Amino acid sequence: MTIFWPLSRQQVLDLNGRPRLDLRASFFEAGTTTPRPVYANAALTTPLAQPVACDASGRFPRVYLGFGLYRERVFSTSGGDLWNDDGLGLPAPEDEVDPEPEVPTNAYAITGDTMWRMDGLIRSGWVRMNGGTIGNAASGASERGDADTADLFSYLFTTFADDLAPVIGGRGASAAADFAAGKRITVPSMRGLLQGGLDSMGVGSAGRIQTIASLTLTAGSSTATVSSASRIVPGMLIYAAGVNAGTTVVSLSGTTVTMSGAAAAGSTGTVTARFALFDAERPGAVGGDWLRTIINANLPTNLPDGSATFDPAAISFEKYNALTTLAFGDGGSPSSVAEIWQGSTPVTVDPAASSLTVEINNPGGGRPLPQLPPMRVGTFYMKL
Repeated sequence: MTIFWPLSRQQVLDLNGRPRLDLRASFFEAGTTTPRPVYANAALTTPLAQPVACDASGRFPRVYLGFGLYRERVFSTSGGDLWNDDGLGLPAPEDEVDPEPEVPTNAYAITGDTMWRMDGLIRSGWVRMNGGTIGNAASGASERGDADTADLFSYLFTTFADDLAPVIGGRGASAAADFAAGKRITVPSMRGLLQGGLDSMGVGSAGRIQTIASLTLTAGSSTATVSSASRIVPGMLIYAAGVNAGTTVVSLSGTTVTMSGAAAAGSTGTVTARFALFDAERPGAVGGDWLRTIINANLPTNLPDGSATFDPAAISFEKYNALTTLAFGDGGSPSSVAEIWQGSTPVTVDPAASSLTVEINNPGGGRPLPQLPPMRVGTFYMKL
């Protein structure tokens, strides 16, 4: 893009109205004494020598300059400067294209972010959370083996313990060292799982997927007392100071809890305990099942006890005193009737109560109870 000099093909007149024939024009970068190239054509391919002289009729030639500010000096070879003006010209126009909007860094997915899609496709820049492995190109990883997995490898290595993101062959000194050595790390699996929120999430417990209660322990004893047993069931894990890892609730009787292990030495006293089917405050923990078998502790408290008592009323009747045989006839052969009563006595009998066993069977019972909520399945991904 060019600037056409305004005095091109123009004359400069003297005070008497006659053309000046001795004029010259020199061009400079704005605010400097650095010469500014000028050209004879709009394509800016034919330079003009400076100073530019007018012709025999006093007209300057066609002069073109590139966009930008410049200084021009027009002078007479015999009488000095006519003018020396600076800041002329035009800046280059900006492209009439909307600039790319600046997107905040936090608007993009970052390493370790997860995403759910209702398909099973492989996505560029992501790996499926299928329990497969990642590593470098020589690692033999099952989900993705490439240099672009280094950031996710480091994230998994530094964020999760080996039970959640195992390193095949064992963890070394650092994520970078293991990655360079061609080791593979396991991407946590979301197969058949629903997402859930930590019960604490940086603040106090919400108590939605765990129960918080006071637990009074006696060192060396597997029996403890809980402040309230209303939301505690057998099989729950117990997380509390003085309770060994992996200890569960075996049974409950009122507020008395029988634990699967004895309280640790020196643990006598009352502590705050968490009761849950899995560690609801550990990021990445997995728990729950879509099937569950009902145990006796899940049944109502009032049930048939398996027996019934039958106690009939007393019976009153007459009983003979003696029996005799009566003979009779008409002079011929005699006939007789045996067991004829001779007198009677009133009698009352009160039968003893009887205990009858009631057998309660459920043929085909003992099956697990489905507890799967409605869902739509797809694929979980993790950002590289």
